[in-house]
Amino acid sequence: MTLDAFHPFKAPESNPPAPEGWIELPSPGGFCDTFGPVHATRDGPGQFAVGFRCTERHLNPSHYCHGAALAAFTDMQAYGVQHLVGYEAAVVPTISMNIDFLSIVHPGDWVRGDIEVTRKTRNLVFAQMRCSVGDRPVMNARALFKVMAMHALADTTYFDRIGPEIERRFARIGR
Repeated sequence: MTLDAFHPFKAPESNPPAPEGWIELPSPGGFCDTFGPVHATRDGPGQFAVGFRCTERHLNPSHYCHGAALAAFTDMQAYGVQHLVGYEAAVVPTISMNIDFLSIVHPGDWVRGDIEVTRKTRNLVFAQMRCSVGDRPVMNARALFKVMAMHALADTTYFDRIGPEIERRFARIGR
């Protein structure tokens, strides 16, 4: 018996285009490549949101987006936190995250995560993330991130290039 016999439903695995005004974020590789792509938009100064399309790889056995996929996406919202606080220091690692799952995410849904930095100290960043599908809230989260000096990282290549690359991609679409 094949695995398909247990999972007859197939969500679209191709990645349909993101909504207009969204850019694909550069991936650091590893798990992010398996999960992604993750996209970003900004609706104005000091605003940054990330998004992803729920596809087959994100599903649980009930054929809805797996809570672990939503949790991973929430952690990936650190992209936005990093962009909002700047690139002089790295916002890694995630120290704590609390997630409230509010509603089911269906295959093909576009999940938007709006990010708000609520407090920043020399060593910590506090953030809130609100995820929605259209007008429907699907998840809220609060996170605490460590702020590390760039020289303390083993490899800064990703941080050295992500900020300018995100700005180039936003410039291409006029944001």
